[in-house]
Amino acid sequence: MVAAGVAMPADVQGVFVHGNRLQLARELAGRVRELSQLIVWRGLVAIAVDWAMISVSFALALSLPNPVVWIAAALVIATRQHALSILMHDASHFRLLSSRVWNDRLSNWLLAYPLLVTTEGYRKNHLAHHLHLNTEADPDWVRKAGKRDWKFPKSKRALLLLLARDFCGGGFVDMLKAIVNLRGEKSVERAAQTRHYVIGRCLYYAVAAAAIMAAGLWLPVLVLWYLPAFTVLPVILRIRSIAEHFGLEAEHDLNMSRNTTCPLWERVLLAPHNIGYHLDHHIFPSVPFYNLPRLSSLLMGVPEYAALAHQNDQYLGVSRRSVLANITNRASDASS
Repeated sequence: MVAAGVAMPADVQGVFVHGNRLQLARELAGRVRELSQLIVWRGLVAIAVDWAMISVSFALALSLPNPVVWIAAALVIATRQHALSILMHDASHFRLLSSRVWNDRLSNWLLAYPLLVTTEGYRKNHLAHHLHLNTEADPDWVRKAGKRDWKFPKSKRALLLLLARDFCGGGFVDMLKAIVNLRGEKSVERAAQTRHYVIGRCLYYAVAAAAIMAAGLWLPVLVLWYLPAFTVLPVILRIRSIAEHFGLEAEHDLNMSRNTTCPLWERVLLAPHNIGYHLDHHIFPSVPFYNLPRLSSLLMGVPEYAALAHQNDQYLGVSRRSVLANITNRASDASS
C-alpha cells in the first residue's frame, strides 16, 4: 500500500498486484498529481456548510421546544459531527490548506477541538494505520483485532446488539479510550504540545465555555452536542469503521479496504465528504476528499484494479453487494 504522504508517491506501481506495474505508474502519475492539487475553497465551503447545518439545527430546536424537533436536531448534529471528523481526517493528511501551520490551526479550531481531540494526535495514529495497514504496527488493527466486537461475520442480531450497546454508553467508553490514545507518545507530545500549544488549547476551551455560559446555552449544548456525540456518533463511527476494513478477503492491497458507493441517504448519514471511497484513499492519500470520485473513475479504467478491488454499493442495504451482507452470517441469523 502506498505510504500516507501528502505528495504524489513515486512508487505508485506498488499498489497493483498484477500487470505491467511501471507502465501503470507512468499512465496514472500525471492524472493523480492533478487530482492531488488542493482546491482550498472547496474544503472551506465544506466546513462552512457543516457548521451551518449545526447552527440551523440548534436554532430550530431553541425556537421549537418540541421533543420531536430536539431529537431530529440531535440526529442531524451527530451526522455533522461525523462530517467534521472526516474533514479533520483530510487535514491530518495536510489536504485542507497549503500552509501546514494554518492547516492544523484551522483543523483544530473548527474540527478537532470541538470533538475533544487534536489533529496532531489523530495524525500520529492515522498515518501509522496507513503505513502498516492491518499489521501489528497498525494501532487501529491492534486495538480491534481479536476482540469479540470486531469479529466478523456475525449474526444481524449480534450486530444490532453491538450497535445498541454503543448507543447506550458503551461507545462513549470506547471514545474516551480513543481520545486518550490519540494523545500519542510522550516524545510526540513534547514536539507538538509546546507551552504555547497547550495554553492555546486551554484558552480555546475557556473562551468557548464562557461564551456558552454567557449566552445561557449550557443545557442545549449538553443535550444537542454532547449527548449525540456520546450516543449516536459512536454508532455511526462503528458502522463506518467496520465498512472500511472488516468482512474483507484481505488477500492483497486491493481488498484489504473497500469502496462503498452508496445512495444519497447513506452518504448523508454514514459517509459524508466521499469517505466511502476508502480503498482509493488508502491507495492515493494525497488526493483530497472532493476529488475521490474522479480518482475512483480513473482507477476503474485500469483492468487490474477493476477486477480485484473490493467494491460495495450500500452500507445497510439487503443486496448481496452491501457491506451488511459481507459482515453478517445468514446461517447464524437463521439459527438464532
